[in-house]
Amino acid sequence: MQLADILTNPVTQRLSQSKFCIAVALVATTFALVWEVVHGRATEWLYGLYLAAWVTHAQASKRAAISRDALTTPKGGEQ
Repeated sequence: MQLADILTNPVTQRLSQSKFCIAVALVATTFALVWEVVHGRATEWLYGLYLAAWVTHAQASKRAAISRDALTTPKGGEQ
């Protein structure tokens, strides 16, 4: 696995705009959290919001994938 695989669509092998945006958001929010910690301004609310945002994203992404897979899987479990 290469670093570029994180940002590319596995089907088209092209840059995925949604993956790119999520990666930028992760880097930006992590940087903001670390910045606040270094400057001594971090609160438990900041940690909680950071974790809530990324846990919510992960769960929504899994739910969307499960729904998408359910639509593409033939009835009766046959493949």
